[in-house]
Amino acid sequence: MFWYRFKIEKAVLLNWSFFIKTFDDLLNIADRLLSPGGCSWDQKQTLFTLQAYLLEEAHELIEAIDSRESQHIVEELGDVFYALVFIGKIGEKEKLFTLDEVMNQINKKLIRRHPHIFANEKVHSDEEIVKNWEIIKKKEKERKTILDGIPPTLPLLARCQKVIEKLRRSKSSLVSESSPKEITEAEIGQCLWSLVATAQGSGIDAEGALRRYCNHIESEYRKKNTGE
Repeated sequence: MFWYRFKIEKAVLLNWSFFIKTFDDLLNIADRLLSPGGCSWDQKQTLFTLQAYLLEEAHELIEAIDSRESQHIVEELGDVFYALVFIGKIGEKEKLFTLDEVMNQINKKLIRRHPHIFANEKVHSDEEIVKNWEIIKKKEKERKTILDGIPPTLPLLARCQKVIEKLRRSKSSLVSESSPKEITEAEIGQCLWSLVATAQGSGIDAEGALRRYCNHIESEYRKKNTGE
């Protein structure tokens, strides 16, 4: 039993050592690209120019996940991972923050946001876990409403779904309860396609109509809860 446990622990340590080495290699590559004599394109980048780069890489990863091809996912996940390292290195170059600060911040946040794991808080469902996360987040960010903090750059459908999720969680009358009827992903896709086709046939900008309605719902919620 002891020998078996020793072999397992040794394998874990070797795997961890390999990960640390490969991560250090990646950091060294990034430093080389950004140092004198490195890549001129990389050296011209800023946090702002890298926004489009990060968005493109994220979309390519989503496409890879949809394909379910493991090697494609590995490649695109690596690109996203490097994009984040690249942004971190640019932040260090511009003396805005360090990668150590980034890692320390996320470690502390994950511990704070999971009191049922790290502080022995009792929860009885995933709903309670999410509710606690939102309560802690709202306190940390000093937000007025549950809708504050939804990124304005989210794709419109993703933004609407996030708004609806938060309104349902708060039992708001501005959104109906979840339908008990089960519906498949394919059926949802078909419904959305049909609505867009109807809008196109009527000369209506479907995205504009949805954006304005989402803005209206958010505005109504804020009026009721903050008086804005």
